[in-house]
Parts: sequence; structure tokens; C-alpha cells
Amino acid sequence: MNIFDFAINFEIENRKLYEEFAEKTGNEDLKGVFLELAEEERKHENIVRQLKENKKADNVEAGILPKAKEVLEKIANDLPEGSEGVFVDEQVDVYKKAIDIETKSYEFYEEKAEESDSEEVKKAFKRLAEEEKKHERIIGNIIELVNRPNTWLEDAEWYHLEDY
Repeated sequence: MNIFDFAINFEIENRKLYEEFAEKTGNEDLKGVFLELAEEERKHENIVRQLKENKKADNVEAGILPKAKEVLEKIANDLPEGSEGVFVDEQVDVYKKAIDIETKSYEFYEEKAEESDSEEVKKAFKRLAEEEKKHERIIGNIIELVNRPNTWLEDAEWYHLEDY
């Protein structure tokens, strides 16, 4: 399997995972974040397909970070005072699997970018790696919000995420 096919399979797996999360969550706002992440993975898949076919790749840039931050802040603000949270049914361990997948995606794109002889592939893979790192941080914030909803707004590490 070549690097493009491997990357396409990675993106498909990630997309399906986020679609599954969206289907299983009872929170409509959180469902929107997961569907947005799934859509980004679909875009990444299309970019890799374009690279595989030696076509000019679409722009890798995505605007999920501000959207996710806004939604998660809304969820945290909507929680009743002193609430233990509304995510009783959420599966934090499953979300941790998503972080692992995003970390592997990030590492894969970083490694393959360095190995590539093509400047276009190198540049696209570096940007895909950056996007996967953003996804990892978003899922980390979701886990934090699910685990500790009352302190999430104070502790959220959004300042670590740079808009590119």
C-alpha cells in the first residue's frame, strides 16, 4: 500500500469515527462539532486523492477551531450552576481513542512530509499534520469538558491553538 492509499484509509477511518460519535451523542451542539470534524476528514481524504492523482490539491485550511471553541464554550456556559455535567452517556474512553488516531495521523503526515521528494506533497502533508494536531486538541478539550464541566472554561487550553 502506498502512502496515499494509507493516508486515504486513515482519513476514512477518522471520518467514520466522528460520524459514529455524532450519532451516539445526546448533545446537539457536540454532535455538530463531531460532524464538522467528520467533514474535515472528508476534505483531507479528497486532498490526498488529488495528490495521488498528481492534481493540484485543494487548500488544506479549515475553520473548525473557532467554531469548536464557540460551541464548547456554549455547552459549558449552558450547564446549570454546580452541575456535574450533562454528559452522563458520553464515553470518554472512546474519545481518547480519537486522540490516539489523530496523534497517529499527525505523526504519519509529519514523517511522510519529510520523506517526500515532491514539494507540493511535502507542503500539503505538513498542513494536514497541523490540522490533525488541531483535531487532537479539540477532542482533548471535549474530554476535559465532559470530565470537568464546571472548570473547563477556566482551564481550557485554547491559547495553545494558533490559527494558521
